[in-house]
Amino acid sequence: MTEPVGSPDGPAVMTEVFDAVYRGESPFGKRPPWDIGAPQPAYVALEESGLISGAVLDAGCGTGEDALHLAGKGYAVMGLDLSPTAISLAREKAGERGLEAVFEVADALELKGYEGCFDTVIDSGLAHTFEGDRLRSYAAALRRACRPGAVAHILSISDEGSAEMQARLAEAIEEIPAPLPDDDEPPALKRSADHLRNGFADGWTVESIDESLMRGIIPTTSELLDVHAWLGRFRRS
Repeated sequence: MTEPVGSPDGPAVMTEVFDAVYRGESPFGKRPPWDIGAPQPAYVALEESGLISGAVLDAGCGTGEDALHLAGKGYAVMGLDLSPTAISLAREKAGERGLEAVFEVADALELKGYEGCFDTVIDSGLAHTFEGDRLRSYAAALRRACRPGAVAHILSISDEGSAEMQARLAEAIEEIPAPLPDDDEPPALKRSADHLRNGFADGWTVESIDESLMRGIIPTTSELLDVHAWLGRFRRS
């Protein structure tokens, strides 16, 4: 949802950055704002609407709440994340709840060893961390991991939602910078519907990109906050 402040690129570096976040060694404190302790309401609604089927991949699963929700509904679910600490926490939750979701460490830009495994993908807050070329690489990796006709449901925070979340975090946490005025913003990743549409242009059919909400949490107060997001549905060709 909101990347760690000053996070650099590169899988090895990003692994350590996010591991530190999940160990509680970041300005967020004991929990990051995307770790809400429950599934995203958008994915609860998708499942209730019958839009989840077959073998499910939770890409960038974090500590596993979305995957565990679906496992509890009887789906075969695998959660993949770059952070070993997040995967360890997800496995602990699965054991404590008696659920059979599988959690493994993996680079979402590669997904080696998972070719042709999945019928449904859910992604809560991973795609929006990638700029254009990396988003296309991610979409290509998902395509390799999916069977023909598979559907990817991508929940991505918008520019509006990101600014709102950062502003609220800046109010609560001294180390988090407040958003700059639009005129002063440096060139950066734009989290728009077109960003998602262009990222999934090759090998996927865009079925819909709708306005939605992504739920976050203010770590210092445990206040839940729903911010503007995009929910894209893409079908593998």
